[in-house]
Amino acid sequence: MAAAAKFTRDEAILALDVYYSLADGRVLPDSDEIRDLSLLLNRLPVYPVENRRDDFRNANGIAKQLMLFRSNCKSGKKNRHLGSIFFEVAFEYENRIDELHSIAEAIRRNEKAFNLCFGSPLEDEGFPEGVFLGHLHRIIEKRDGLKYEMKDHCQVCFSSPGLCYKTDENLLQNHLIINPVKTDFSKKYKADDFITVCPTCHRALHSYRPWLTAENCGEVLR
Repeated sequence: MAAAAKFTRDEAILALDVYYSLADGRVLPDSDEIRDLSLLLNRLPVYPVENRRDDFRNANGIAKQLMLFRSNCKSGKKNRHLGSIFFEVAFEYENRIDELHSIAEAIRRNEKAFNLCFGSPLEDEGFPEGVFLGHLHRIIEKRDGLKYEMKDHCQVCFSSPGLCYKTDENLLQNHLIINPVKTDFSKKYKADDFITVCPTCHRALHSYRPWLTAENCGEVLR
C-alpha cells in the first residue's frame, strides 16, 4: 500500500484554521466543519488524484491529526504520527491567528482558480502563504499585468536591465502590489495595481513580509 501523503503547508493552514474555530478545540470526525474540510482538501489539486490512496484526507484521518495536535499542545510532547508542518505553521502564526484565518479564507474564496489552472508545486517558492496563493498571484500577474505598458526601469532599484544585457527581450516585469490575502480571481486588476520591477526585485518582493505597496516597495532594499 502506498504511503499516506504528508500534509502540505497549505493544508495545514486550512486545517488549523478549522481547529481554531472549534469550541475548546474539540475535534469530531462527523462534525460539519471536519467533513467540509475533508471535501475541500480532496477538491484542491495539492496531490495528483492518481497518487492518492482511497482514504486520502478523509474526515477520520483529518480529525486524528487535529486531535494529536491538541493532545501534543497540552502535553508538550510531539507524536511521531503527527506531521511536523502543523507545529511549524502553528508556531509561525502563534500570535497572528487572524492572519492565518485570512490566508485560509483567501484559499477558499479562490478555489475555482486553483482547479482551473493550478501549476507546478514549485511555484510556492518565496510565498509564506503557500503554493495556492503564490500561484494565484502569478496567474493574475500574467492574466492582467501583461496588458499594461511597463516603465523603462525598475521602480524599486531603478535599474534598467536592457542597458546591461545583450538581449532583445524586455526583462522587466509587472508586479501585482495587492496582498495575496486580498486578491480575488474574479476581479480584473488595473494598471494602478501593478509596478514595474526587475526579476531580482520581483523575487524579493514576493518573499518579503509585511507585503509592500507601490509607496513603500523600496523598503525591500538594504
